[in-house]
Amino acid sequence: MKLTDQEKRILDGKEGLIKAQALDYLVQFGDAFGAENLLNVSYCHYPAEMGIYDGFCEDVEKYSNSNIKVAVPTTSSTLCCDLEYPSITDCPIDLVTKQRKTETAFRKMGILETFTCTPQQIGFVPLFGSHIVSVESSAIIYFNSILGARTNRGGLFTRYSSITGKYPAMGYMLDENREPNCYYDINIPMSMLQTMDQWSILGYIIGKTAGGKVPLIFGINSPPTTSQAITFGAAMATSGSVTLFHIAGVTPEIQSMNHGKAKDYRNLDSFHEIGIKDIEEAYLDFNMIEKHSKVDIVVLGCPHANLEDIRYYSEKLQGKRIAANTMLWICTNRMTRMQAKYSGYISIIEKAGAKVIADTCPVESHMRKTICETYNISYPCFPRMVSNSVKMLRYSRELLGVQTAIASTDKCIYSAISGTLQ
Repeated sequence: MKLTDQEKRILDGKEGLIKAQALDYLVQFGDAFGAENLLNVSYCHYPAEMGIYDGFCEDVEKYSNSNIKVAVPTTSSTLCCDLEYPSITDCPIDLVTKQRKTETAFRKMGILETFTCTPQQIGFVPLFGSHIVSVESSAIIYFNSILGARTNRGGLFTRYSSITGKYPAMGYMLDENREPNCYYDINIPMSMLQTMDQWSILGYIIGKTAGGKVPLIFGINSPPTTSQAITFGAAMATSGSVTLFHIAGVTPEIQSMNHGKAKDYRNLDSFHEIGIKDIEEAYLDFNMIEKHSKVDIVVLGCPHANLEDIRYYSEKLQGKRIAANTMLWICTNRMTRMQAKYSGYISIIEKAGAKVIADTCPVESHMRKTICETYNISYPCFPRMVSNSVKMLRYSRELLGVQTAIASTDKCIYSAISGTLQ
C-alpha cells in the first residue's frame, strides 16, 4: 500500500503507540482487500460499546485511558439503556452502572454522546462524495444512498478510523463499486407508498432478493420523506445486507450515471418486478397477531424518531390514554427529546401514558433472552409487539421472543390506546 509521509510518520509511532497500532490495523485491513492507498475521512459514526455485551464497556474504558483522542468529528450509536432516565425501561441497575463506563470513556476520547442510530437527523450530514466511516446499518445506507457520502460497514474498524482520520480505499469508497447491479420495477399504485410501514415493507422485499448487491429502483414517482427514506433503507439493510441503493430520478448519485429505463433490464436475471401481491405476502411474514387480540407493547421510532415524528405522535395522543397493561414506547435521541420537551410534546405524550425513550430501543436493551436469564427477568418481557418498522419487528422476534404485527403509525397509536391490534 502506498502511504503518504504523514501516514508513515503515524505508522512509525511519531504520534504515539496507540495511533500507530490503529493505522497498522487499517493498513493490514486494506492490504487484505487489495486497497492501493488510504483515504482521509471527514466524519465517523462510532459503535456504542454496549453493556449487554461482555467486556465491551471495560474495553473502551481501557482504551480511553491511553489518552487517545478522535481526529475527526465522531458521533456514537445506541446504548442498552436510557442513561438520562434509566428507570424508564426498567433496566437493571448493574447494567446501567456498567453502561456508564462507555459514557465516561467517550468523553475522554472526544466522541460525541449522541447515542442514536440516526445521527443524520441531528445535524451530522456529510457532504456528497465525502469519505466517512460508519456503523449502524440504517445510518450507513442513508449516508450512501440519500446523501451520496461514501462509507462501508465500518464495524470495529471505525475506532481506528476515528483516531487516525483514515480508511482504506476499497468497497463503496470507490466509484466502480457504487454502480447498480440489480434492478427493480415497482409496479404498485403510489397510494400504497404513503405510510411508514408501506415503505418499510417495500424495503424488506428488495433487501431479501438483493442480498449484498446495489439495487437500482424504478417506478417510485414521488420521493419519500426523510423518515420514510430512513425506514425504507433500514428494512433493506435488515432483510439483506444492502449498503447502497439508487432510486431513478430521486437519489443524487444516480443522476450522473447512464442508467436507462426499467425496460432495458427486463431480460436480466437480476431484474425483479414488485407488485401488489408481493406487498400483501410480505405483510403476512410479520402479522402473527390476530386482529383485535391483546397487544402488550407498541414501538415507534425505529430507526430513531425525529422531532416532526414526535410532534405528530403528540397530536394523535392529545387527550387520549394508553390502555391499561399496554405500553407505547417512542424511541429517539436525547437531543430530540430535549427539543420535544421544550416544545410541549413530551408532556402531552406522557400524560397519555406513553414513554419517550432516548439512547436505546427494545432490540438493544436488557430484554434479550441472555440478559433476562442473567438478571432473572421474565422472558419474553412483552409477548406481543406492534410497530410500523420491519427492522424493529424482525430483530424483536429473533432476539426478544415476541409475536409481531406491522401496522401504520396511526394504527399503532390506536392499538396502544385500545390495547388491541387495530
